[in-house]
Formats: sequence, C-alpha cells, structure tokens
Amino acid sequence: MPDISSIATIFTSLKAAKDLAEAMVDLRDAAAFQSKLLEFQSKLIDANSAACAAQDERSTLLQRVSALEKEVADFKAWDTRKQRYELKNLGYAALAYMLKKEARGTEPPHWVCANCFEDERVSIVQYTNVRKGEGFVWICPTCKSTFDPGTGTINWLD
Repeated sequence: MPDISSIATIFTSLKAAKDLAEAMVDLRDAAAFQSKLLEFQSKLIDANSAACAAQDERSTLLQRVSALEKEVADFKAWDTRKQRYELKNLGYAALAYMLKKEARGTEPPHWVCANCFEDERVSIVQYTNVRKGEGFVWICPTCKSTFDPGTGTINWLD
C-alpha cells in the first residue's frame, strides 16, 4: 500500500496544476501565460514523481508479501514432511529419525540425521565400511556426524 503522504503529494500537485490551468485561461498576456505554463509543467512533474515513488513503494511491498507467502508455504511443507518421521534410539546413544512404517509406501526404510533434521533438512545417513567396536560406522553426508549403532540393535522394519 502506498504511503499516505505520497498519495497526498499526488493530489496536492494535481490540484495546484488544475488551479494553474484555470488561471492560465484568464491570462491574456503572453509572458504571464508562459510563466504560468512553466509553473503548470512543474506541478505535473511533481505529481508524476510522487506517483512513481508510490508505485516503487507498492512494488517493494508486493515483493515482500510474495517472499513472506513463500516462507509460510515452506514452513507448511516442512511441517508436513517432518510428520512422516519419528526419533529412534539406534543403540549406543545414537539417535536418528526414521521414516514411519505407515508413511513409507514404496520408499525404503532409512535413517535421517537428527542434527540435519533439526535444521529442517532430510539427510539420509549412509553406511561406511569403517569398523568400530562391534559394528560399522554410519555417517551423515551433509554435516558429517557419525553413528555407531552397534551390531544387531536395529530392526529396519520397526
């Protein structure tokens, strides 16, 4: 919405231009007419400048509204997506989010890094061939967090 002062400036300039136009009709002297014509043109330029400023402000506000609408849509999309996961204890104090059984459809079961999930990212934890203790280490490809769930403590179908 344009600033009220911009709108007021537009109307003030247009009213002044109208008053000058009426005064010009009554003038017979060419020099006085020329002076009033220049003043008239100046008021039209002022009105045009104020209209342009109001349009620029309107454009800026529309861009801001669009950005905020996108942000709200992103929040809603993330909220819907995160409802598909639940936090699971992988054993040995390792935690990760896992796709819920009822949300899987054709997607394979997978773990999602808890650190990345809190940053509203789904980063699937990957298997490594690095052995630690009784099992292998898993790693988040995004934040590089490692997981050591141990051997035999995870049931992918739960």
